[in-house]
Amino acid sequence: MTTFVSHTLREVLPGETLTALGKTAETLGALVVETLEAVGVQWAPLESAFTLVPPADMSRALVTPTESIGDFRDALGEAKKALDDAGVNVFPALAQTRTDLQGTIQNLNERHYSYAMILDQEVAEFQADPENDPIINARNHPETTVYTNAKANLGVLDQEAERLALDVEMFNRAVDQAEQDLADKIRGISGGDSVLQARGSAVTAAQTAWGLTPPGPPAGPGETPPAVSLGDYLDLAITRAAADRINWFTTAGEKDVSDWMAAHPEFFAAIGLIPPAQANAILDRLRNRSTADASGKWVTGPLATLWDRAPGSIGNLNGVKTADRVPWSTRALELLLDDPALTDDQRAKLTLLADQERLGLKVLSVFLDQNGAPRASLVLGDPDTAQQVITVTHGIQTDLATLEEWGKVAYDIYSGTNQQIDFRNIDSETAVVLQMEWDSGWVGSVWGEDLPSRGASRTVALVEGLRHINPDAWQEGWAHSLGTTSTAVASEQSAGVFDHLTLFGSAGLTPEANAALEDAIANDGVSVSVADADTDWIRGFGMVPGGSTHPIDPAGSVGVDIIGADGGAVPDYISPDGQPVIGLPVGGHNAGASTDILYRLPRSPGWNPVLFPMAGPLGALSLMPEDSVGYMDPRGQSYLQAVADHAERVEERR
Repeated sequence: MTTFVSHTLREVLPGETLTALGKTAETLGALVVETLEAVGVQWAPLESAFTLVPPADMSRALVTPTESIGDFRDALGEAKKALDDAGVNVFPALAQTRTDLQGTIQNLNERHYSYAMILDQEVAEFQADPENDPIINARNHPETTVYTNAKANLGVLDQEAERLALDVEMFNRAVDQAEQDLADKIRGISGGDSVLQARGSAVTAAQTAWGLTPPGPPAGPGETPPAVSLGDYLDLAITRAAADRINWFTTAGEKDVSDWMAAHPEFFAAIGLIPPAQANAILDRLRNRSTADASGKWVTGPLATLWDRAPGSIGNLNGVKTADRVPWSTRALELLLDDPALTDDQRAKLTLLADQERLGLKVLSVFLDQNGAPRASLVLGDPDTAQQVITVTHGIQTDLATLEEWGKVAYDIYSGTNQQIDFRNIDSETAVVLQMEWDSGWVGSVWGEDLPSRGASRTVALVEGLRHINPDAWQEGWAHSLGTTSTAVASEQSAGVFDHLTLFGSAGLTPEANAALEDAIANDGVSVSVADADTDWIRGFGMVPGGSTHPIDPAGSVGVDIIGADGGAVPDYISPDGQPVIGLPVGGHNAGASTDILYRLPRSPGWNPVLFPMAGPLGALSLMPEDSVGYMDPRGQSYLQAVADHAERVEERR
């Protein structure tokens, strides 16, 4: 019989073994006390039998050892309580769960075998009939009730197998945690390990760890399992809840689904944090129960239902192939724009998102956050097959309303890096992902760490998803302003998530992120480039000592490379005509080209009417440029150097 599901279940310590060990500990404690009391009885006659030099009170010689032994007995009593609790309440329950899971595995396999046999028999009889031509009938299976029921039952088993896999994972982790909890309780017990001689000097018997035994075979009894982090439990909890909710979307009434999604707009943001492997498992289970027509459109099963009800369920899963995600996210955007309840602000931002397709950007993810703000990630190229992927992160006070600027920034980075690679005659491609899934706050929140940290969590989830699909790709993080703070925190949260960072106009790094970055540069082969313009006085506001939580200027970090941003020649940049290239100076704190007067004003040679008098005090401003060159502006030195350096890194890895 072919095995449908197969899982390895952790062995569970027998509860009676633990309670017996507790009884032994209690007996040992009592025996030690009784032994010392017997010594005391024999000790008393020694006072009259010997003359002590120097004189001493023999009757008090055993006082401190007796007190210490009492503590030792009490400590063993505490150990017995811990062992009894584990042996009576914890491990028997785990053993029962293990038995139940074994029964479920056997039941699923037996039912699957039965339904599969029915299905195979129906198909065999259908195909054996010469009148059933698969070309004429456009199918190679019957349309009998027996076949349909067997197919449906197999689909139900797929759902049950999905839940079983999560149950097994939770069980195995629960066993690990139960063993760890018991070990921690035992190790935390102390007493009876400090003994004083009669004259007061210490005689110490070190009690280093209660109940510590040599480790047994991997994942077996006697092993001290690693602590299971709260984060791991949260991952499992989110995954299980998301899988159940997505399945519910496909079976519940349409109004029930609509009402639930309206009450929980954060759901589609949360599923982006599901670990990539588990995200793929969710999609695979749904795909196995669905069918598509020749065009690829899902026509039956849960995916057909999700397409019309909750396409964000698939589009926002990190770790799923880009080719699979983009159609679902595009569909999710269409449904959002069809919602009459959208505010004018939401509709304007989502419309800008839809407009980015003209530049070739595709919607990788889209959702409304817990505050109703539209968030998204966009992609240029194919990160599933590209040899390099650059994830671009924006700075403070930036959201989808700025997509005119940031969509062009992403496009310029994509075209500029690939052009420089082509000019070197290298067969390699760079894809670009624009991460706009986080709330970067406003000027008043620039000193805080909470928003960059939340943005970092989304960046980590996004890039780890890209790595899951394309593990050999070189991953770079390019960031601006407060985005550099967030991207550095991402590198701290997940060591190795990026192979290289390029930080433009940084608002500063936290001390912890800076230390992690310097360590990664020194020991892990990570490289970091930093661009800071002399005219950018705004970035320093993010690093105010004593006020900001991220006061470290990455330009001074050990091991970073400095990219010029004040105008000048661009080494290693290859122009179409082969001539040297001069990059313009960055005009302010802006990322792309900006018409904001805040950045244009300092670029005017007549911005100070006292030094540059013209026709009237305001006439000096007539020489102010129409726009200001940004850090990621194709005219600027920092952009040109960044794309050239990227191509050089590609060439060095050949």
